[in-house]
Amino acid sequence: MSYRLTAVLLAILVILGGVVFYVTKQPSSSASGANSSTPQIVSFSSTDASKLVITGGNTTMEVDKSGADWKIAQPIQGAADTNRVQGWLDQLSTLTADRVITDTSDLGQFGLATPGFTTSVTLSSGKQISLSFGNKTPDQGDYYVRVAGTGPIYLVSATLGDDLKSALTQPPKALPTPTVAPTLPPQALPPTPAGTPTPTVTG
Repeated sequence: MSYRLTAVLLAILVILGGVVFYVTKQPSSSASGANSSTPQIVSFSSTDASKLVITGGNTTMEVDKSGADWKIAQPIQGAADTNRVQGWLDQLSTLTADRVITDTSDLGQFGLATPGFTTSVTLSSGKQISLSFGNKTPDQGDYYVRVAGTGPIYLVSATLGDDLKSALTQPPKALPTPTVAPTLPPQALPPTPAGTPTPTVTG
């Protein structure tokens, strides 16, 4: 083996060793106050919900349960899309976090010093469950969320957060019932008078 080849191999080993050292010295996610577990954030029976309120800025969207259906109380009044509302409640009732951050010393960097919007569920027992939504994560995949403005910060799916936020500008109005056109009976042809010659087609 030549001296030049030996020197090249030695240089490569030094470089690789430096890379390994650099990687092993980088802080892990747990060191920054986050972990990769997916804890349950809140838990309740979605059928026990009697009211859902979403507030953002100067806008409030409120739906109240009426029997088996839901009614919009704010910002307009009328029947709500029960399937859409129930879908939100089903997700909220078993809400889990993609990650959790325990270092909450600087809420401003997460947009939670002044939350972008809040979601509040009132149960039939009178208990209220509130969630504050801050900024999205840099990859836009999650929202930073806190329960009732206290405790750790959770990373919650942006899909659910975006859908809840959209209710502020597009309340869940009930879909119009499609109108079915009446079926008309077939028209009977008048009888052909006796003795009427049958036309002959030529050509």
